[in-house]
Amino acid sequence: MKMSKLGYFSEFLLFPPLILALVLLAFRSPTPPQPVIFAIVYSVGLVGWTFIEYLLHRVLFHHAPILSHIHECHHHSPQDLIGTPAWASVSIALIVVGGPFWVIIGFNLGIAATAGLVTGYLWYVFVHYATHHWRSHRNSYLYRARVRHARHHHLSHSGNFGVTTGMWDHVFGTALERRTPRPSDKLDADLAN
Repeated sequence: MKMSKLGYFSEFLLFPPLILALVLLAFRSPTPPQPVIFAIVYSVGLVGWTFIEYLLHRVLFHHAPILSHIHECHHHSPQDLIGTPAWASVSIALIVVGGPFWVIIGFNLGIAATAGLVTGYLWYVFVHYATHHWRSHRNSYLYRARVRHARHHHLSHSGNFGVTTGMWDHVFGTALERRTPRPSDKLDADLAN
């Protein structure tokens, strides 16, 4: 869905206070989590997001009937702010992700896992925006993310599905290598300008 800047970034207004409130609830409960365990589960959630991001992009965004059409619009107009409405993201985070985690690993650790996933998701939204709208310093993390994502847009829609990291593309053999095909040199030069 095409969105305004406020709509596109409204998740940054909704998720942080929600997660902070849930974390406070977890640590103020009669049996608060151990901080180290909470941090480990949060980190697993954060890394877990990168895998979910890869799968969503590779499978759903390029093959699911409705989502692939929306994603195709993004490929045709990458400067447009096309995304998920905040109400849908919050609903999915609480019902589809948080709820099962709370049931399976308990409320406190479920909060940690959900907070890690949500942090990863917000990082993805930020990095994806930056790859399309910012000129980053050469060799910076955002520059490398921009080049990697530009290859997905301009060279092949069958690779470089990770936006925040290329790790899963390397694991699953979908990484579009730096020097192949040859047009990437022109792409790198265009991105540098």
